[in-house]
This record gives sequence, C-alpha cells and structure tokens, in this order.
Amino acid sequence: MSERSRRYYNDAMGLATSGQRLEVVDAVRGFALFGILAANMRAFHSPAEVSYFPSALWNSSLDRVAETIIDTLIGWKFLTIFAVLFGLGFAIQMERAEARGLRFLSCYSRRLVVLLVFGLIHGLLIWMGDILATYALLGFVLLLFRNRKPKTLLIWAGAIHLVLVLLPVVGLVMASMGIEAPPPPVPNPNVIAESIRINAQGSWSEIQRLRVHDWLNMNGGILFTSLWVLPRFLFGMWLWRCGFVSGIQTRKKLLRHWMCWGIPIGIAGNLAAALLVQTYEGRSAADLPILVSQLLYRIWIPVLSGGYAAAVALFTMSCTGSWLVRGFSSVGRTALSNYLLQSVVCTSIFDSWGLGLFGKVSPMLGFVPTFLIYSAQLPLSVWWLKRFRFGPLEWVWRALTYWNRPPMRVALEAELQSASTMS
Repeated sequence: MSERSRRYYNDAMGLATSGQRLEVVDAVRGFALFGILAANMRAFHSPAEVSYFPSALWNSSLDRVAETIIDTLIGWKFLTIFAVLFGLGFAIQMERAEARGLRFLSCYSRRLVVLLVFGLIHGLLIWMGDILATYALLGFVLLLFRNRKPKTLLIWAGAIHLVLVLLPVVGLVMASMGIEAPPPPVPNPNVIAESIRINAQGSWSEIQRLRVHDWLNMNGGILFTSLWVLPRFLFGMWLWRCGFVSGIQTRKKLLRHWMCWGIPIGIAGNLAAALLVQTYEGRSAADLPILVSQLLYRIWIPVLSGGYAAAVALFTMSCTGSWLVRGFSSVGRTALSNYLLQSVVCTSIFDSWGLGLFGKVSPMLGFVPTFLIYSAQLPLSVWWLKRFRFGPLEWVWRALTYWNRPPMRVALEAELQSASTMS
C-alpha cells in the first residue's frame, strides 16, 4: 500500500478500528435490530393504513394478541435504543476525530449526506418505512450541541421529551374548551384492497407509485418524529460525555436495578396503553382514553427501552465470547447493511416481484419470518466479519465520506497495522 493509504488508514479509518470498538454498544445495537425488524414486519406484510387500524384487516383473537405483544413489547422501544446509540456514536466520532486533529465538521457532514442518500434510496425504491433519512437530517441538528456540556445535553433532552409527553395534555385542554379534534380517518376497505392488489400482484411501476405515496404520508409527521428522536440523540451524547459508557464495567449494579425494575414496570405501563388503544380504536385523538394511552406510551417506552438495553449490556459483559454475544455484536457492527437487508428480504417475500404474499400473512404469522430472518443474520454477520472489516454498505459509507477506499479484508488490515508499527 502507498504511504498515503497508510496515513489515511491510521488517521481517518482509525476512528473505529476493532480495538477501539465497544462490544457492549455493538451488541445492544445488534439486538435492537431484531426489535426493529419485528416492529416493521406488520408494515412489510400489510398496507400502511392497517398499521394504525389493525382491525381493518386482522380481527381474529390470535391477531389481537399479536398486536398487543407488538405494541407492548416492541413498538418504538428498539427505535428508541437505536436513536440513543446514534447520538452516542456522534459523540464518540467527534471526540476521536478531535483527538487526531481531523476536521470533524466536514467529515461528519459528508457522512450525513451519504446516509441521507441511503435513506432516500431505501424509502423511495425499497420500502416506505425508512428511518435513515430522518436520522441524517436530525444529525445536522446535533451539530448545534457538539460543544455543550453533559448537563446541558441532559437538560435539553429532558425538555424536548417533556414537550412530547405534554402534547396529549394540550389536546385535553382544547377538548375542555369545546375544541374537538376530528376522529382519525378510518381506512377505506377499497383502498386497503387496492393496496394489497398492487403490492401482491401489481407491476413495478404501480408498486413504485404506491411506495412514494406511502413514503410521503409517513414523513408528513416529521415534527412528531423529531420530537421523539432528537432527545434520544442528545441522551446518547450525554451517556458518552458523562463517562457512563466508557466506565460501564463499573456500573453493573445500576444496570441490574434498571433491568429488574424497568422491564416489569415498563411492560405494565405499555400494556395498559396498548389495551386502551385497542379498546378505543378509531376514537378521536382528544378522547380521554386515547390521551391517557399516549401519555402512558411516552412515559413508559423509554423506561422499557432502558431495561432492554441494560439486560443486553449485562448479558454481553457476563457472557463475553459466547456465540450469541458474537452474533449480536456482529449484527451491530454491520447495522446499516443488516437494516437494509431486512427490507430487501421482506419485500422479496411480500411484494409481487418476489413471493407476492402481501396481505396474506397475519400479525401472529408475521413472527415466523421475523425470527427466521434475524436468526440467519446472526451467523451471516459473524461469517462476514471474520473476513471483512466492515459490512458492504458500511464500506461504501466510509469510502464516500472520506473520498478514499478503506482496506476491506481483515488480512489487509493486519498488513497495514504491521507496516505502521515497523515505520
């Protein structure tokens, strides 16, 4: 390799060499991808409108149980974890870039632009439920907080989340003043049937038009999504800046407390919210039961998410080297590739250009492909990382960010490290 390539590797690519990686963070991220797949599955196999009104298509007792499981244990919990880890990663990248004297702003901005392109390709051409574009756009907002103290980050995170929590209370006040919110639009059976026909049997152009339409509708609530995601980003930055993650080995007692209390209490709060939503499905957003359910969700989702993360962190630290920890951490190290792979596989199963099973897989049956796909990703990710330093899309992401081709094969990494030591 040329001297320029060695210097590039030592400086720019040194931001995330294997020795610097935190296995706990990778494992938690990898586990979160299972929950994201499970939450996304019902939007993979059913029309977008059905995600908010499952009874419009699925009415059996088993399906209602499946929806309760998803809403209680899965929905938004793992996206919360993922968002926290995004903010944590931002703080790590900035700290390490500054330590090496790199120009962080230009590199990070290019990184976000590339992520935005990935998100737009994903959302407009593969599956409408993309989150990458939102993360990329809000990632620029994080630049406003890059020099803030840990206490300031925590205050901002708490304040923004408080706004999110209090929004249902505003709706209650408006209702008490006689300002009634209209009931949410009930999905038209004909629209649902047409969506199923297009996805299961339609041409590529028909599916594409529907996908763009659904993507635009989903991103219409960008303000709400921002209120949800941004405080998680800031909390992740705080976790790194205050030394919690770097000193996580000394915080096992705190993690055990959070796991033992956060998981059962979080499940109870989310279950109450899920049952309220199911009981009063289709009612106005200003109705008291719906407002209460939203309050419960916004309070207890972060609690349960923290319980999950604490449990995986403790498992990772106590079972280092086990096949499951290697699997979780390998999936986490290749999170971008695995996230997009999930969409490609699921659209291949459900859309017309694949098996055409869209609208034929119930919420309960949807757990089967969820477990099968993720179970395959665990050994596949381990196998890949034994041979390559990055996931395929992670490699593209880095190459476009730094405008250079990073060494891909593990053997080449060892060669470069040896050459660097000798020089």
